[in-house]
Amino acid sequence: MGRIRAAISVALLGLALGGCMQPRPSSIAACAYRALPLKVDSGHPKVMLGADIAPGANDFAAELARDILSRAAPPRRGGPTTEERTPAPAPAPQLLVLSGGSQHGAFGAGFFYGMKQVPRYDVVTGISTGSLISTFLFLANSPVAKDRTYEWVDGPLAGTIKPGVSNTGDLALAYSIAKEGDVATPVPGGIIGGLSKGALATFGPLEARLKALLSPETLHQIAEEDAAHRKLFVGVVNLDDGQGYAIDMTELASRIDTPAWSGKTGTLQDCYVQALVASSSVPPSAYPVSLSIADAGAIRTNMYMDGGARFGVFLQQIEGALGSAAAKDAQVTVIVNGVLYSGPWLQDGKPVDKWSSLTAGARAVSLLENQVYRFSVASAENYGIQHGGLSMAFISNEGLPPGSEDPDAHVFNGKSCAQWTAIDELQKPLEFHPNYMSCLSDYGRTRGVAEAWNRRIVEAQAPATRP
Repeated sequence: MGRIRAAISVALLGLALGGCMQPRPSSIAACAYRALPLKVDSGHPKVMLGADIAPGANDFAAELARDILSRAAPPRRGGPTTEERTPAPAPAPQLLVLSGGSQHGAFGAGFFYGMKQVPRYDVVTGISTGSLISTFLFLANSPVAKDRTYEWVDGPLAGTIKPGVSNTGDLALAYSIAKEGDVATPVPGGIIGGLSKGALATFGPLEARLKALLSPETLHQIAEEDAAHRKLFVGVVNLDDGQGYAIDMTELASRIDTPAWSGKTGTLQDCYVQALVASSSVPPSAYPVSLSIADAGAIRTNMYMDGGARFGVFLQQIEGALGSAAAKDAQVTVIVNGVLYSGPWLQDGKPVDKWSSLTAGARAVSLLENQVYRFSVASAENYGIQHGGLSMAFISNEGLPPGSEDPDAHVFNGKSCAQWTAIDELQKPLEFHPNYMSCLSDYGRTRGVAEAWNRRIVEAQAPATRP
């Protein structure tokens, strides 16, 4: 992230000197996303729905609680005894919370690829790179859609992971790139050119990769899970009103079989991909994305960006539902695609001895970003500890058994992740380091195989006053 933060500092300087103004990007009006405001000043958020929703049904907390309560209990086996005729209680809700982290999403992708069995999560939320991961983990226990295409497969993991075998395998491959251009196209002219054009890069290659994976059959599978009362949300930030929002991706996918979307499957795919890209776009590194949101029977269009500007993860904003009796035993899994603690201020591996307003500003952005993540993650972590249980993993050997491998020391294809980073840096990428990403994914895989969680609380350790 160092080069991106430096670019942000340069961009701020450019704005101070008078940057070039850009027109608002166009949106796909037909998307009319259903979105949940994630307000930092409100503990009782509401869902923005369309006019077709019945009055009184727009309370998100109550709706999510109903979904959790409506989950089917696992079928009993055996003869028709009295016990068998008694409905079995539904299992404890499984909640998955995925953080941002840009290229470090390779860690989470590798972690789940290594796991022998991924839980069937009832609610999945993702921010930024976590939003890119979310769909594949939401469908981790579903067969791979047969209409996916794989011309994009490349990079160091292409020779070891076969595409089309599992959703977690396809996810790990999605983070395997041969060059930064496989996911992002730099704007000509470098940082100065980016300032004049509004962004340093575009995500055209990433969008193509996502659309190949998020095929029509994949949307059908998501729609089926929506009917089974499972929910998937990705987080974005509205540049216009400054608020965070959670886009209901399950509702979006469920439109695929409706008459209004007959013959428009390609557009629906584009809607799905644009929501993910909006959740992952950080100006001035990438353009903001215009999204059309259904709001009280009308459609309003605003510019959106990476949800990490407000929340590192989001779970606390929906505690109105999760704290109810419907989810009092919820098992929370938190994946932090990064580290939880900000490291020392270094340059070329040594303490910084000279600074400028720009470098100090970039350091401040780094510290603020880390603090946002720590607050958000702490809230989700505490929810699991105080209700049902917690499984949390991040890129560190903290909390692992003594002698556990340091992430930078992990060896992949003959070199450590730190060595691969240095090699990638020779190409001066804006953000994405191909060899490092595959090394980090492989490190995550080894952690997943061992189910090496940095913190795990099997049973809740809630205070006596817990609701």
